[in-house]
Amino acid sequence: MEIPTFSIFSALSELVVTAVVFYTILDNLRGNKLKWPLLGVVLAFELCVNIVYMVGKAGEVDSKGEHGPAMIAFFAGHGLLSLAMFIGLICLFLVAVIDLKEDKPTWFQRHRMGTYLFLALWMVSLASGEAIFFIIYGPALFS
Repeated sequence: MEIPTFSIFSALSELVVTAVVFYTILDNLRGNKLKWPLLGVVLAFELCVNIVYMVGKAGEVDSKGEHGPAMIAFFAGHGLLSLAMFIGLICLFLVAVIDLKEDKPTWFQRHRMGTYLFLALWMVSLASGEAIFFIIYGPALFS
């Protein structure tokens, strides 16, 4: 099996997206101004590139019937969690930008535990997505 180039690009770019998300949010938690333009660009990239690509891939993930019900449930769970995390980040981003415009601490700064919980769930989403990449393409990587 040959690994689609864009699948490799998407798996690697998710690591970069996550690094930027963590950098901007944790930097803001440390008391620095939220780097909202950087986070906004990453969110736009995530929507226009990775999410559009993953939605297309979702329909063909088990088109050959290679995976059992538990694996399909895992794939679906990852998809639902990832979508929830993305929509959640867009909402938190918008609230944080409004906070900045009103010259008050951002949502991330006011809700530290919620922010850490959000970032932990983001990591679960990332880890499950990378695991799916290796489940599907691992044999081709190591052959």
